Formats: sequence, C-alpha cells, structure tokens
Amino acid sequence: MTTADHGHHGVDRIDRVLDVVARAEIAPTLTEVVQATGLPRSTTADLVSALRRRGYLHRSGTRYSLGRRLQVLVSIAGGAPAAPIDHRRLVALSRTARAPLALAVLVGGQVLYLDTAGPRAPQRLQQVADDHRPRPALRTAAGRLLLATTDAAQRVEVLRAVGESDPEAVEAFAAECHHIQHLRRARSDGLADPGIRAIAVPVFEGGVVAAALVVLGPRSSRHTTSHAWLALERAAARVVVELEGGVGAG
Repeated sequence: MTTADHGHHGVDRIDRVLDVVARAEIAPTLTEVVQATGLPRSTTADLVSALRRRGYLHRSGTRYSLGRRLQVLVSIAGGAPAAPIDHRRLVALSRTARAPLALAVLVGGQVLYLDTAGPRAPQRLQQVADDHRPRPALRTAAGRLLLATTDAAQRVEVLRAVGESDPEAVEAFAAECHHIQHLRRARSDGLADPGIRAIAVPVFEGGVVAAALVVLGPRSSRHTTSHAWLALERAAARVVVELEGGVGAG
C-alpha cells in the first residue's frame, strides 16, 4: 500500500466516524461507533481520541457528539456562526453590559474568539477574533470557565497536555476550578494580555455550556483594582440577567 493509499484510508475512516456521530439520534458510545463503522476497536478509539483533542468530537460521560471545530471552520469561511449568539445579539448584550464583550468557544485545549462588540473593545482582541487565532485556555477567562464546565474526562486530558508546558497555569486552575464551577464565572487579570482584565460567563445551549461571553476592561492605574473588578462584576451580572431573560440588574 502506498503512502497516498494509507492517507486515503485514514481520511475515509475519519469520515465514517464523524458521519456515524452526526447521524445518531442519541450521542453514541465508543462501542456503538465501533459497531456502526465496522472498524477495529483500537483503531476507532485512536481516531475518536485524536478527533476529541482537535475539537471535532465532544465527549459527555461515555457518549460522543460533534465538537465545535467543524462549526468554527464554517464560521471562518464566512458561513453560519459557531455559537448560539449572532453579532446583532452580541452588540445588544454589550449595550446592556455597558462594556465591551467577546464571544469564545473551547476547541480541543484552546480558546477561539469568534466575535467582539462594544465601542471600547480592545483592538488587539478584535484582531484575535477576526483572525480566529487560538489562545491557550488556561491563560484566558473564557478558557478557564469553559474547561471548568466541560466534561471531566476532557478537562483531565487538556490539563495533562497543558501541564507539560505550563504547570503553573494548571496548578492555579486546579486550585480555582471548584470555585469557578460554583460561581459559573471566571476571571483573568492580565493572563493573556497585560492590558486586559476580564470576567467570563457561560452561554447555555440545550442545557450545557456551549460558549463563553467575556466582559472586558482595561488594566489601568486610573481606578483601584477593587473598583475596576466591581465595575466588571456589575457588567457581568447584567449580561447574565439578560441571557436568562430576567429583569435587568442595576
């Protein structure tokens, strides 16, 4: 078998796995994917693991569904949005928050910013969103929130991989993970960008966290740290109330 033939077989197998998962009325288990594709279990397990790492599949318990990576690629190509909030809605939420917002999803072990809104949105972050540049999950408020609320098996896998290159970030996240899960929000104080502090809140779709909305603020000396965080917390609270369809917060 030539190298080209081997590559074609690999693509065919990936296509079969994704097709089975996409067509399933109930998210299938690994055993069900093996049965539906007819592939050896070891081969299927390797493919599923690789597809999970790249964000093409998402694992919840023992079942698999399509991940965000496919939707992100469509979004990059100018197609449908990869998250349950379009730009018009994001602009409206930014007005409610009275602060710039960013919309982010977790793909594999990285965060992708899909869109920003607000007249004071930092230009650097706007460029990151426009280019869909991946960012290290543990160095962003969005990534910390999305990792804390994702499937435990995926979280362990990401932390194991990140721990090889950034053990300090893994240790800090592990200490805060339960707190983030309890509050359903995460902070970042200059972790990814020394000029930005941020609070991320969840966006739910079908009862699970599908994306994160990030409320952004500058790290400047004009206000005390406590005053700056209080302003961001109030903005985040207004966003959460609006997402839940409740009565506006002050």
